[in-house]
Order: sequence, then structure tokens, then C-alpha cells
Amino acid sequence: MPSQLSFLFSALLAAALSLSEGAPLSTAVESADISGDESHPSNRHPVVSAAYVLHADVDRLLKQFQEQNSQVKEGHYHIQSPINSSADGCFSFHFNKFRCLKRIYAGLHQFEDQMQYVNRELESQLADGIIYRTRNLQRAVKEMQQTHTSDDTFPKQELPTESKWMKMTVVNGILQSYKQFLIYAHRALRHMSKDAPTL
Repeated sequence: MPSQLSFLFSALLAAALSLSEGAPLSTAVESADISGDESHPSNRHPVVSAAYVLHADVDRLLKQFQEQNSQVKEGHYHIQSPINSSADGCFSFHFNKFRCLKRIYAGLHQFEDQMQYVNRELESQLADGIIYRTRNLQRAVKEMQQTHTSDDTFPKQELPTESKWMKMTVVNGILQSYKQFLIYAHRALRHMSKDAPTL
């Protein structure tokens, strides 16, 4: 029981630390599957906590969207993820901190832009909060980089706007891809911060 209370308290604290003014409180516990047992939030570095809570919000928005648009699940629009192979440096095999940080930074830049598309279609307060937290996490990751160049961006993907059904399919693809990206990013950031002091 004490460990459950500790988990709940830590999850709520992590959520509170990453909230914007008026943004909805995400239930960080919902993302407990983000990386197995290693997702336990106690004694977590603030950047790792921010990624954890952001994943929880994206997962919650995806579930809400799919509940309201069940037919969209049948369609599929591929959103290229910035982290998808060991060459990106974010997986335990051939882990490379600097290359991985660059990929995470580029990915957050990509998804910040694509969440604008999502928000135009959904007009969601939760989507607003996700955009705000994406920007905050992007700034934090930039600070973790020892060097930063202006080309640290991911190629922009043109998204279709020709029909309501297609736009909803794209929204579904963006949220699914962002959720998966944040799982990889959370694990990589947690690996980088193992020796970092907790604040």
C-alpha cells in the first residue's frame, strides 16, 4: 500500500510540474505501460517526468478521439516517426546520446507542428496542453545538447486536407505515431538521466 501511495503521489507531482496555465490535468498513471517496470516515476529526472506526462496526455487524447471516431480506426495514414531504428542512437543497441538527443529534438519539432493540425481539427483543450508541453520538452532537450545547429529539424510532411474523413485519418495517424515516439523518447531520456541528480 505505501508503494502504491508513493507511485500515485509521484505521478501527480510529475503532472503538476508540467502543467500549463489552465491546461487539463493528465492522469500520468494511464501511461504506466510506457516502458514496463522502468516507468515508475519515483526519483525521476524532471525531463523524464515531462516526457512521461506528455505521453499520458497523447495517449488520453488518442483514446478519446478513437472513441468518438471509431470508423477512423479502419483507415490508416502513415506518419513517419523520427525514431525508428537503432541507427538513430536511441535504442540500447548502439546507443548514442548526442545523436539520440538530436533525433528527439527533431521529433518534438515535427510533432509540435503536426499537433497544430490535430488541434485545428479537434479544437481540444487537451491538444492545446500537449502543444504547450511539447514546446517545453523541446526546450529542455535542446538544453541537454552540448551543440545545437539550425538544421536540427525533421523534414516537414505535407498533410492532406481534401476531405473530413481523410483529415480524421491523418489525426489518428499523428496521435498514434506521437504516442510511439514518446515511448522511445521516454526510455532514451530515462537512460541518459540515470546518473543525473533528482531535483
